[in-house]
This record gives sequence, structure tokens and C-alpha cells, in this order.
Amino acid sequence: MVKLSEDMVKSLENEIVFLATSSKEGIPNVAPMKAVKVLDAEKGMVLIADNFMNKTLKNILENPNVALTTANCREMPYQYKGVAEYYKEGEYLKIAEELDKALRPDFKPKGAVVIKITEIYNLKSGPDAGKLIAKDE
Repeated sequence: MVKLSEDMVKSLENEIVFLATSSKEGIPNVAPMKAVKVLDAEKGMVLIADNFMNKTLKNILENPNVALTTANCREMPYQYKGVAEYYKEGEYLKIAEELDKALRPDFKPKGAVVIKITEIYNLKSGPDAGKLIAKDE
């Protein structure tokens, strides 16, 4: 189980998060996300509200392997890799609706992406660049 630190949680919830996906053919896509909530830091569970996902959603449905990083990667130099699931109803959609309501009351999410973080890598330049920091066993 990959555990997110308090600083990682703050960064993911307060910074622009870049979500990288790829199609089943391996064509990459990256998109900025703002409606992000850490559901469980101990289990590495992150939710992203789907407000405008097109290519991103298509890719997640074809290939659930994703990567995340924040715009503030100088201070929080981490790349998170994980597996995404998409929800159009239920508890996760309600959380996405609450998240949107707090950020922009005029938004209503189409769905919710829930990511189980399975690996964390160091993005800081230097001898440890790209080093695996944590991995789900």
C-alpha cells in the first residue's frame, strides 16, 4: 500500500494536477486538473472530478494506467503512477459533486475518476532523479 504524506495531500488538493493517460495504441495525453481530492492518504486513493474529460476519459476506459504530477514540482517533486476507475454514479460521483460545488458552483461533474496510487517516483534533479520512492506490494 502506498501512503501519501501530509505535504503530498496538500499539494495534490491545492495545486494544478497534470493527469497523463495513454490510449490502447500508446498515444499519450496529458491534461490539467483542479477538482482533485485525496480520498484516503493511507491507501493512496485520489479522486478527480470529470468536468471536461474527452481524450482523457477515452484513454482511461481503454487503458487504466495513469500518472500524475503537480504544477508545483519544484517543491513537491513527485510523480505518482496508478490505476484509474471511472464512476458515473454512487458515492464517488457525490464526492465529485461536492468538490465541484466548493470550487465552482456552476459545475456539475459527468463522473469521477478514482486512482489507486501504486508507485511514487522522485522528480527532483540530481543523483536520485527518477528513483522509486514507494511501491504498492
